[in-house]
Amino acid sequence: MASDKQYFSISLEKGLKILSLFDTETRSLTQTEISRILSLNMTSTYRFVNTLVELAYLEKDAKTKEVRLGIRSLALSTNVIRSSDDLRLIKKLVDEVYNRYNITIDVAFVVDDNLMRAYQREAKETLTYHLPAVARNSLHNTSIGKAYLSTLPDDSLKKKVARIEFTAKTKKTIVAKDQLLKEIERTKGRGYAMCVEEYLPGLITIGAPLINLDTGRGLGGVSFDFSIIQKVAQAMEEEYSGLILELARSISEVLKREDNDE
Repeated sequence: MASDKQYFSISLEKGLKILSLFDTETRSLTQTEISRILSLNMTSTYRFVNTLVELAYLEKDAKTKEVRLGIRSLALSTNVIRSSDDLRLIKKLVDEVYNRYNITIDVAFVVDDNLMRAYQREAKETLTYHLPAVARNSLHNTSIGKAYLSTLPDDSLKKKVARIEFTAKTKKTIVAKDQLLKEIERTKGRGYAMCVEEYLPGLITIGAPLINLDTGRGLGGVSFDFSIIQKVAQAMEEEYSGLILELARSISEVLKREDNDE
């Protein structure tokens, strides 16, 4: 420990250790489990957990009393990504394509089964669309989500799909597990995903996965987004499939970092 140990906050340390317990293998915990894992007494655990719940870094299930990461933890992870050197490089690559083609482009990473928007450019003088900062339950109805799913090995894919709530956002949303798995197979074969009015009526998108090139693990995806007024889906695919794959590859080149999603 540095010479400034006198300024070290034990309470902050405990709070951060609690947040670090949650990952894709450990999505929720009881306070008893947190107490045991961190060797904290129950009174202290209750105080730390409830403070984090009040601040929205954790959220508590009213029935089971289990806690999981909350919206502020997800927003914090996005802000870290946005402030990184990687993001500056991503912006440069996206802006080059945007300036040349004037198309709406979304870049998002997958955090705890949610899409976290990292960067977005909206096409000029057209109907625009962008992902929310946190898009929940959107792995099956967005091209970014389906592109990401296509990177997963079969066992991980089945686990992810099993957690999806197949609610219909539009009449064309995939609402069956088997149908989604078939779509993921098609996505794997061509290297990119298509979504035709599955997330919003009138919205068609083409997306390719962002991966850690050292491990082959998916990190998220990038998509080109259009209105059906602008493009027909088949024409969009023919015109932009090569470009989206090229952009995804370029972005993946700057993401030489380990990801923890499994």
